[in-house]
Amino acid sequence: MKALKTAIAIVFTMTLLASYSFAQGQGRGLRCQQRFVELDTNKDGNVTLSEFMAVDHPRGEDQAKAMFKAKDTDNDGKLTQAEFCPRA
Repeated sequence: MKALKTAIAIVFTMTLLASYSFAQGQGRGLRCQQRFVELDTNKDGNVTLSEFMAVDHPRGEDQAKAMFKAKDTDNDGKLTQAEFCPRA
């Protein structure tokens, strides 16, 4: 009986941890999407380098430009939401 209770407790704990982890991942995706909407100031569905650079970047301008270039996978000078939030 004690072994059954222990097994149930382990399964319950693992389920809670998995749910929490999933919720955290969903939250990051939503925050990324919200950030994209904030940066897309002309609301055309893309974030240009000038829109991206219009906000303060803690790591500096050079890092921000390098980040933009890395995210711009099709090299068209603008970020789609899929490029900006690839895991969302």
